[in-house]
Amino acid sequence: MQPSKIAAAFPGQGIQRVGMAGAIAPTSAWTFFEQASELIGYDLGQLCLEGPQETLDNTAQTQIAVFVTCWSLWELQKERFRPQIFLGHSLGEIVALGAAGAFSFQEGVRLVQARGQAMSQVKTGGMTAILGLDGQTVETLCAEVASTGLVQVANWNSPFQTVVSGEFRALEAVGTLSKERGAKRVVQLNVSGPFHSRLMEPAAQAFAEVVQDLELRVCHTPVLSNDGQSMLQDPGDIRRSLVRQITGPVRFTDQLHTLVRMGVTEFVELSPESLLIPLARRSQPNLQFTLVSDGGMV
Repeated sequence: MQPSKIAAAFPGQGIQRVGMAGAIAPTSAWTFFEQASELIGYDLGQLCLEGPQETLDNTAQTQIAVFVTCWSLWELQKERFRPQIFLGHSLGEIVALGAAGAFSFQEGVRLVQARGQAMSQVKTGGMTAILGLDGQTVETLCAEVASTGLVQVANWNSPFQTVVSGEFRALEAVGTLSKERGAKRVVQLNVSGPFHSRLMEPAAQAFAEVVQDLELRVCHTPVLSNDGQSMLQDPGDIRRSLVRQITGPVRFTDQLHTLVRMGVTEFVELSPESLLIPLARRSQPNLQFTLVSDGGMV
């Protein structure tokens, strides 16, 4: 078993691909896809293996697919690691909480299904990635275009990648202004709504009702919250964080700074493809990086 000083991390939406669970199918972890299918009422394994991609990209289906795939990877590989801390990016935080023992797999599926359904109902905006400008600059630009509509920083991903979320007119305005101020690229993301913004308040309210009834345990290992600082172990703190995350930003760069201050030396991402490691390298290049992918290690 590998030594401590390890952070185990899980990605959120964006990794969904037809075939994403192909290498898990012949393993013992496929039982999680079978169990999830019974709980949600459709064949999740078939969706992940055969698609169609359009269905897999629907937020309600995406979140279940990502959760079960990453949970399965952890179950296959957890004996190799003894993490000092868990973390996740957006949806990945729920996988992290499950891996840390906060709830059962069945409760996790119920929770993620409710989250995906609630978030898929909010269609009043979208998200845009801005590359080549730091987060503070982007936040200032959001304030400058406030008269066009609501837009705010949703994901502080790296010193060179910031995602904004908000109403479409405001997204267009901040994208145009970002290019004028030197952004290398402005990319509209393929998501169904303005995630991690105040516009998601209706989803947060609906999700809060499910979270209130969630059966939670104290985590055996702390989970670093998406706020970049809080350590989640107590059920009360977990409930508040789960709801707050719907409208609050993902401060991934702050999470990485916190890991380094804690003495973490290795960042392990459990995902069908590397989504977090390229971002983490931008902020903390001295960490050792390991991708656990498709049931194996890279």
